Amino acid sequence: MDYTDSLPDECLALIFKFLPWIEDRKNSSLVSHRWLRIEAQTRTRLALIVRSELRPFIPSIFNRFNSLTQLVLENYYYTSVDDSINDNDMILITSMCPNLTRLKLEACRQLTDSGMAVFSKNCNKLKEFSCKNCVFSDLGIFALLDNSTQLEVLDCMFSDLCNYPTDVKAPPNLRAAKSLKVIELWHVDNERLFEPLIIASKNLTSLTLIGGDGSWDRSLEMIPNDSCLVDVCLDGVNVSDVGLISVAQNCRALKKLWVGCEIGDEGLTAVGKHCVNLQDLTLYGVDASYVSLQVIATNCQNLVRLYLSRSDTITDVEMQCIADNCTALKFLYIEKCHEVSDKGIEAFALGCPNLAEIRRKGVISLNVTSDSGVQEHVEEVPLVANDVAVTGPERNCSWESRHNEYIETARSKVLTLGASRDIVCVGSTKRLGASVDEFRYANRLVMFKAPPVGNPQCSQLPSMKSI
Repeated sequence: MDYTDSLPDECLALIFKFLPWIEDRKNSSLVSHRWLRIEAQTRTRLALIVRSELRPFIPSIFNRFNSLTQLVLENYYYTSVDDSINDNDMILITSMCPNLTRLKLEACRQLTDSGMAVFSKNCNKLKEFSCKNCVFSDLGIFALLDNSTQLEVLDCMFSDLCNYPTDVKAPPNLRAAKSLKVIELWHVDNERLFEPLIIASKNLTSLTLIGGDGSWDRSLEMIPNDSCLVDVCLDGVNVSDVGLISVAQNCRALKKLWVGCEIGDEGLTAVGKHCVNLQDLTLYGVDASYVSLQVIATNCQNLVRLYLSRSDTITDVEMQCIADNCTALKFLYIEKCHEVSDKGIEAFALGCPNLAEIRRKGVISLNVTSDSGVQEHVEEVPLVANDVAVTGPERNCSWESRHNEYIETARSKVLTLGASRDIVCVGSTKRLGASVDEFRYANRLVMFKAPPVGNPQCSQLPSMKSI
């Protein structure tokens, strides 16, 4: 007997919405024909592998799932070009899904610009569009932008771009530009086609440009003065200080910035002068100097997260400047900045009162053998749930012997930092001569709790725990 027969379809549909896993929904659809029908009617997201063998089943699949709002159509990268759905299949699918708000296409290699122009007319409610490794060109994207007037997110990654004639231009009317809030372009070389889109998107809040051979300075210079941009990522693209200066001057509300090795001191100085609301800064391969970092550290008092990666000019002096001025800093990540040593890290012991975490990777100059800093001001952290104490042989009571024992046991490049706060420092390295067991032991995450500076209670060795 089915005790749910007395429940209205609406109540059963509400129950299905609380099922967290897709497997649970699949199993529920096997209970009865009624459950099969109601589960399909309440399904809003569907992901399909769209090989050519799917073609005969398209009508039955989308007749069953007639309430979809999110659709993912992907193919295997190693399949042939012909083994995929084509324009006619895509037109049929979108005509049967009139309520689509999110569409993702991946490796659909038989979709063309003309097909995009036709099926995008069926997606007038579309808000998010993502495509990856498809062979249609930028012109197909513009056809989508002209038909999807409610589009808010555009995410494009191309691997096979078409060759454009020199007379190809972007369409003059981009109706989706009024609603666009996020643009992400990966490995797009034809910046002249996307330049009108970036300029016309007055409500744009996030812009990501990654890879590609085009020159984006002109596009960034055309950003309006009252831009709403709060998140900008410029990584691996041809952008100079000229483009970044324009972003800094016109995007005063900027909160998150990622720049690559193409940027110099002039661009960073402009960021420090104009982007006083900056909260998250990533410098990847940027050889920043003391002058530009001082301007950023002094003016950007809301800076919470700082990533410094692969820089040969950042030394202990720059780290001292950051520690002295970035009072709101909570997270610091240092990767392969080989000129940074213990002295630069120890500067954060007395500065940055809100600092909660330091991560480092590949910083070969760091060493735990320094006797300075706040390594002498440590106390044991009580065990919490799911923590496993790492015990060792009984230790001597003197600090010096315990300190040396800790170095030999942990072999970790972790520094205890801060005053009256918990610091989690992550990272270790394998030293020459260390055994495999010692190296595994050293790769555990270690947590310290540092009492106020000047506290004479330093007789307890920090307890190491796997987290």
